Amino acid sequence: MNDYSFLSITQKLRHTILAVLLWSATGMGAQAQNLPGLQPELLSYDVIYQLGFLWKRAATATLQLTENPQSYHSVLQAKTLPFADNIFRVRDTLVSTMQRNNKLVPIYYAKLADEGGTYRKDEVNYTYDGLETTGKIRLYRPKRNAVEDYILTEPGIVYDMLSIFYVIRSFDFRNMEMNQIYKTKIFSGKSLEYLNIEYLGQEILKQNKKEYSTFKVRFRFYDDTGKKTSDNISAWIGIDDRRIPLKVEGKLPLGSMKAVYTGQ
Repeated sequence: MNDYSFLSITQKLRHTILAVLLWSATGMGAQAQNLPGLQPELLSYDVIYQLGFLWKRAATATLQLTENPQSYHSVLQAKTLPFADNIFRVRDTLVSTMQRNNKLVPIYYAKLADEGGTYRKDEVNYTYDGLETTGKIRLYRPKRNAVEDYILTEPGIVYDMLSIFYVIRSFDFRNMEMNQIYKTKIFSGKSLEYLNIEYLGQEILKQNKKEYSTFKVRFRFYDDTGKKTSDNISAWIGIDDRRIPLKVEGKLPLGSMKAVYTGQ
């Protein structure tokens, strides 16, 4: 694996692994604590890179959700394995705090990225008045000795790369039609990004010498002009009440990558 191919992995990490290990709850007319896919948990994943016929385990990731009386707190951590550290070291963390209600309205989000010796931190503090979301964004760029502040306001609820996937896990998939699309928005850096989630029906997933009944979905990220900001991503979610993301797969400029639930 050369420097370019591994750098391609890290550049797509949030739209593939960090975007894929994440899921939990939206309203759907119920109370948040009763929704599927929303319970204290610690999930572990292997991140596998594919180039031609070669499949190589390159990183690991964990996703943890904890409960507080008024909020949920989630932390996603991903890191490259020792051999990959020698090529391009990655230590990424996403943090999200969400209201403990039936919409999981975001309160706070942070992305801490240590990639190839470059450290960056993004923070979003949310306010939501029932009609629109305001994100107070602060970007830390130590390499440039810079701190940048932005304020974005958008109609409706705007999520982020972590909270949005807790929304998805609670979808009422059994009452969704094939190719039905759910549209939403997320704050990404200093910009707004659009996300379409398409339901592709039920599918049997063969993985780790087991068979799983799953719901399959496909993601499309794009900007305000309609241009895709990454290749489409497919994900398979267990159909039981835990709604564990069992596998996610996406293409890279060279090869492809998948995150596989290890069952730990």
